[in-house]
Amino acid sequence: MGVIPAQDRIGPIRRLAWEAMPQAMQRTVTSAPAIPQIAARAKAAAAEHPGFVRGDQGQVVDVMPDREVYYGPSSGLPELRRLVGRFWTLAYGLRGRDGLPEDGLEAEHVAIVSGATEGLAILMRVLAPDRAVGVQRYYWGNYRNIIAHAGGEVVTLDFFAPDGSFDLAGLTAAIEAADVRTLLVNFPANPTGDVLSDDELAALAELAREQDLILVSDEVYNWIRYDDTPRTLLTFAPERTLVIGAASKEYLIPGARTGYVLSADATFSGEWMPRLIRSTSSSPNVLGQRLTIEMLESDVADLEADRTPAILGAIREELRRRRDAMVEALHSEGFEIVSRHDGVPRGGISLLARLPDGVEDDAAFIDTAIGMGRFSAIPGSAFGAPGCIRFGYAGIPLDGIKRLAEAIPEVLAAVS
Repeated sequence: MGVIPAQDRIGPIRRLAWEAMPQAMQRTVTSAPAIPQIAARAKAAAAEHPGFVRGDQGQVVDVMPDREVYYGPSSGLPELRRLVGRFWTLAYGLRGRDGLPEDGLEAEHVAIVSGATEGLAILMRVLAPDRAVGVQRYYWGNYRNIIAHAGGEVVTLDFFAPDGSFDLAGLTAAIEAADVRTLLVNFPANPTGDVLSDDELAALAELAREQDLILVSDEVYNWIRYDDTPRTLLTFAPERTLVIGAASKEYLIPGARTGYVLSADATFSGEWMPRLIRSTSSSPNVLGQRLTIEMLESDVADLEADRTPAILGAIREELRRRRDAMVEALHSEGFEIVSRHDGVPRGGISLLARLPDGVEDDAAFIDTAIGMGRFSAIPGSAFGAPGCIRFGYAGIPLDGIKRLAEAIPEVLAAVS
C-alpha cells in the first residue's frame, strides 16, 4: 500500500479511505490528470486571445451549435455545487462547529455525480475492497450489488430491537464481531421509511468514533421526512460522514441523474472525488444539472428568507397525503406496516408491508396481481424482507391508491 501524502495525515475520512483503497486508486486521487489541467489553461487563454484555437478538446463543437451539449467539469457545474452547499448549510445548520466550515459548506464540499448510485458506487470502490460493509436490515437491494462489485462483503446489522428501540449495544457487538469498518446507513430508509431521532443520530456518531468507522449516509430522501425537521448525519459526525444526496430524487426528476457527494473534508470532495468521477464517467449529466439549478435556486432563496422551501414543501405535503391513504388502505386489508414508528413510515417515498395471515409468498402475490391486471409492487425479498411487499406510494396518485385498495381483496382471494 502506498504512503499517504504528508498533507493528508489529518482527518479520519481521508485516512480510512486511503487505508482501504487499492493502490491504483491511490494514484488516481493524488495525481492531477494532464487533460483537465490543459483544458483549464486553454479556456483561460481563449478568453484572453480571440484567435486562440482549441486543439485540446475531446468533443465536437460548432457542427450543430444549437443542439450541442458539452462536457461539464468532473466535479459538476460550479453554480450547482454552490447551491447544494448553500441549501444544506441553511437547511441543516451546517456551519462553524464540530469540524464544519465556519461559513458552511461551499462548492468544494460538494461533488456532483450522475445519480446517487454513481456516487455510492465510487465510494464503495474506495471503502469496500476486501472489507465488511455494514448495512441495516431491510435495505435497498442494489446495495448488495454495488458493494460486491467493489470487492466488499455485505454484513446485515440490526439497528433496532424487536420493540423498535435503537439497539446501540447490539449494533456495537455486531460491528465488532464482523470487523465492520464502513457503515452504510439510509434514513429515511428505503423501503421502510424509518428515521432516527437526534439522540439516536448522536449515539450513532459516537459509535463511529469509538469503532473508528466511516459513515456513508444515503440521504436521498432527506427532505421527505414527515414527522418534524429533516436531519443529516453531517450535523452529528462531520469528520466521519460522507453523504450521498440526490436532487433528482427529492425533486421527483430521477431521470435527470443529478446526485452529489457531500463532505466536510474539502480535499476529499473537491479534489479526490472529481478525479474518481473523471475515471468513471468523465463528468456528470450537464442537462440534469441545469434543470436542478433552476429548481434549487428557488428553494435556496426561500431558506435564505427563513421560509420553508416552496417546491420541496409542496412535494412533501402531497407525498404525506399519499402515504396516509396507502397506510389506511393496507391496514384495512390486514397488512402490517413494517415500521418502528407505530406502523406509519416517517419519511421516504415507500413502505414495507407484511402480507396478511395465510399468504406467505411475496413473489407469487405480486406475480398474481400483475397477471390479473390489477397492480404491481416489489416483493420484500428483494430488500431482505421475505413475506413482505414494498409499495412505492410516491408513484401512485390518490385515485390510484383507491383502485389499489379495491383490487387487493381480489388478489388475496386468488392466492389464499
